[in-house]
Amino acid sequence: MSELNKLSHSFSQTLKDSDLQNATIGLAEVFADSLIEDGIAKDIPIIGTVIGLGKASMGIKEILFLKKIIYFISELKNISATKRHKMIDRIDNSGKFRTKVGEKLLYIIDKCEDYEKSQIIALLFSAFLSERMSYDEFLRASYIVDQVILEDLKWFVESGWKNENGWKYRIEDRDDYLTLDEAGNIATSELFELVSPDVMVRDQDDWKRASEPYIVEGSELTVRISDIGKKIKDILEHRLN
Repeated sequence: MSELNKLSHSFSQTLKDSDLQNATIGLAEVFADSLIEDGIAKDIPIIGTVIGLGKASMGIKEILFLKKIIYFISELKNISATKRHKMIDRIDNSGKFRTKVGEKLLYIIDKCEDYEKSQIIALLFSAFLSERMSYDEFLRASYIVDQVILEDLKWFVESGWKNENGWKYRIEDRDDYLTLDEAGNIATSELFELVSPDVMVRDQDDWKRASEPYIVEGSELTVRISDIGKKIKDILEHRLN
């Protein structure tokens, strides 16, 4: 069995069958031989597999990957193994996706720039397991999180745009519209969608003397929060430090 297959199999086993209530552990505890032999490797297979595969040369890259795995599974501890098993099997047996859930998550977690991003991915995956979003939405949301700088994502989530009247940045005639400057670095991300500007064409008052016979006027180009952006905000709100 290849290393990827070993990792994928043990991660799927961890996600579907492991009791993750005690998954909040530190790297120092993970590398304690007694814990590896007596509990962690048995109770959380993916940890034992990662350590086993890298035992000869556990470098910084492997340690950082392991830390991302630990933070990921720690966020799933409140979802029962029964529920996790049911939801993952539903996707794996659907025939819609060629890559199994366990392997797909390994790709996603590996791309995370640090453990904080991995933790955010776990919150989104937990929302999928709790049926607050579909698996398609989880994959799309994970891609967006990967593309956005962490501080920009926190700004988006914590900006307080949501009020009793709906999704609004401030109470003005533009409702939930933001200018490109207001949306900042994430204006072109999938957290937002472009709003077509209002364009008006009228005749020149003195068309004989004007260089152009018509005047074209339009509103400023704006964006508004996309549906997937709203869902990401709902799930992550009050969960990011």
